[in-house]
Amino acid sequence: MNGFLIVDKNTGMSSYDVIRRLKRISSFKKIGYIGTLDRNATGVLPVAINEGVKLIPFFENVEKAYRARFLLGVTTDTYDIEGKVLTEINPEKFEYATIKNILNKYTGKITQQVPLYSSKKIHRKPLYKLVRQGIQVEAPEKEVEIFSIELLDYSHPYVDIHVTCSKGTYIRSLANDFGTELGCGATLYSLKRTLHGEFNDQMGVNIENIKNKEDLLKCLISLENVLQSFKEIFVEEALERFLKNGMPVPLLNNAREWKNGQFAKMLNKKGELIGIGMVDTASKTVKIKRLIKN
Repeated sequence: MNGFLIVDKNTGMSSYDVIRRLKRISSFKKIGYIGTLDRNATGVLPVAINEGVKLIPFFENVEKAYRARFLLGVTTDTYDIEGKVLTEINPEKFEYATIKNILNKYTGKITQQVPLYSSKKIHRKPLYKLVRQGIQVEAPEKEVEIFSIELLDYSHPYVDIHVTCSKGTYIRSLANDFGTELGCGATLYSLKRTLHGEFNDQMGVNIENIKNKEDLLKCLISLENVLQSFKEIFVEEALERFLKNGMPVPLLNNAREWKNGQFAKMLNKKGELIGIGMVDTASKTVKIKRLIKN
């Protein structure tokens, strides 16, 4: 059983709670999720099963999208509604255009302060553990990119937005920064991830609907049907042993269509994924990066 399960994570569950639930259903040799979602967040959580775990690195630096609700007038130590309230006021109602104009300031490459209550590691320890131990730490900053922000609704004091962004973007930090810019403070009230690379919320499965191995198999996406942006290379049976020994195989056809360093899905004659390769245009070969066992 190899593949990907796209879980529509419920609120109140940690990302690892999802893994624990799946482990009770079947004994997997390997299982792992891509892109941590906070406990109070919902939405797309891709889970790789068995050989699918080997493909996780190819899904990490992808575009993500979120639907978020900000609560105006409240700030917390975690930048979301679950945290300790630091300030709370009854803010004035703003013009719709004011809300929209301020949101637009955050498109493009921006610098964010990482929330202290996060899994970001400092000296090999997660920030949230250091804070809970009473250790004084300075929140690090990081550069991220926000590709678009759409204002979906403003029903005072709630602001609903849809954001597409790069890996590592903290929507909690965006809420906090937005509130500071607006002058009244704001915190993240709710969050749903609607997109993780090629996986969207329409593909998501409620974990409560997976009660046994048979239910899981019905929802499993095969390894051949992921990494849709990768071009395919079919490998002759006689050349498969070269890949298994870590040796490159020749790029036989249409070598000019490939770019140096481009990744390729390598399939056997049955159409099964046997590995991810990297094209070397100088030698007109494909070198194996991840070998998949069928």
